[in-house]
Amino acid sequence: MKRSLLPSLLSFFILCIEALPAPLPPMDKYDITGTISELQWYPEKRIKGIPRMSGSAGYNRTVPAHFIIKLINYSGIDSATASRITGYINSHKPASPHYVLLRINHKNPYYLKIGMRIKVTGYTIRGDEGGTYTSYKRIIIKSP
Repeated sequence: MKRSLLPSLLSFFILCIEALPAPLPPMDKYDITGTISELQWYPEKRIKGIPRMSGSAGYNRTVPAHFIIKLINYSGIDSATASRITGYINSHKPASPHYVLLRINHKNPYYLKIGMRIKVTGYTIRGDEGGTYTSYKRIIIKSP
C-alpha cells in the first residue's frame, strides 16, 4: 500500500508558516489623556529564549518593570484605536470600550495611583512572537 505525501507536505508548510515572524501591524504614536481607574504593577522579569523560534521569542530577553493601567474618560484616540490598543495589552478586546488599557514601563511601583489624571505622550506599541513592547515619550500628571 502506497502512503500519500500530502499529510507530510501539509505539516511541513504549516511549520514553515508558523516559523515566519509575526510583528504587530505598525501603530502611530498617540497622546492619550485619561483618569486611572485601575492599575497593577509588575516587576522586571527575565524570559529565556526558545531555540529555533523566530522573532524575539528565540532570544533571552528582559521584560521591564511596568504598570498595566486602565484609563477611563480618555481622549486623544477614538474607540477603534482604544479597542486595538487594549487588545494588544489584554486578549479581551472590547468592541466599543469606555476605557483603554496601557502598559507603562516604570521601575517605581508607587509612581502612578488610582484617581490620577494623566497624559501619556508619544505612546506606541510594537511586538512579535516574543511579546508586546510599549514606549512613550513622557507622562504628565495633570491631577494627583
